[in-house]
Amino acid sequence: FFIKFIFEIEENGHTYSGDLMSIYLQLLLASFFWGTNVIVMKLLLSEISFLLLATIRVLLSCLFIALYMKIKHIDFHCENKYKIIIISILAIYLNFYFTFLGMSEVKGIDNAFMNALAPVFTFIFSLVLLKKKGNLYEYIAICITVFAFLLSIHFQIFSIRIGFYYLFIGMILYMLGNVLIQKWQLSHTLSLSFYELLYGFMFLFLHCILVDQFDMKQLLHIPLFYWLLFILISGIGFAYIQVTYIKAIEKIGAFKTSFFLGLNPIVTYIESLFFLKESFDWLHFIGFILLGIVIYLMKGKNQK
Repeated sequence: FFIKFIFEIEENGHTYSGDLMSIYLQLLLASFFWGTNVIVMKLLLSEISFLLLATIRVLLSCLFIALYMKIKHIDFHCENKYKIIIISILAIYLNFYFTFLGMSEVKGIDNAFMNALAPVFTFIFSLVLLKKKGNLYEYIAICITVFAFLLSIHFQIFSIRIGFYYLFIGMILYMLGNVLIQKWQLSHTLSLSFYELLYGFMFLFLHCILVDQFDMKQLLHIPLFYWLLFILISGIGFAYIQVTYIKAIEKIGAFKTSFFLGLNPIVTYIESLFFLKESFDWLHFIGFILLGIVIYLMKGKNQK
């Protein structure tokens, strides 16, 4: 049914194969990068401090976007700088700080599965800030998403480690930033991404200096293969993710865009079995199937 979802995108009774098709396919690739990035970050967190890693990752993404814009002769001008600063504080600086702090304390699959709750909070923010009215499919998808997450933690709500709470805070901040992008109707996708990452890097860099985590000597001990993965997945890949997600928010809205985050744990789980040697869990597997059902429910049924 997921293949059917990708190749039969319905909107008001019609099937499109143009811009909307392209957005969904780009979101699939972005989900692959995002899911794989968790593996790369877990590997690098054993080599350097979490805040330094977060700072360098944002810097790489910013540089790759700037390079692309320069090659394509895309204007760097972007209005609403103050609003972008607010978004960068939420979606980049604070999100990265709490996410990387939490990532250092939980398994890779647990980190990725926290993204399954993203649609819940995006939906809540959409109701409050965007005056959105949900339909039956969206409410059903929300319930399934919550149940899938509970499966992933074996329903042990009161035994959750503190790392989950850090990830939880980071995820909420990121989703809130995405909703604000839609609420304020910000455009210029690439320039918005560039300044969002630039300001986010500045805040992370200052924080890194203040807590004395900016130790460049740590970087010399990172294996070359890890560096290659870092540049490809977390540098180029994350820059691609930022551009794609912001573009998708403008085209299909923050709520439906957030549901593609549900694909991230699927990618991460498969790779965790091989690269992080994490054990197979039937409850996780069932949760992934439920997330696939969620994506199907959110395939664009807007009928009242």
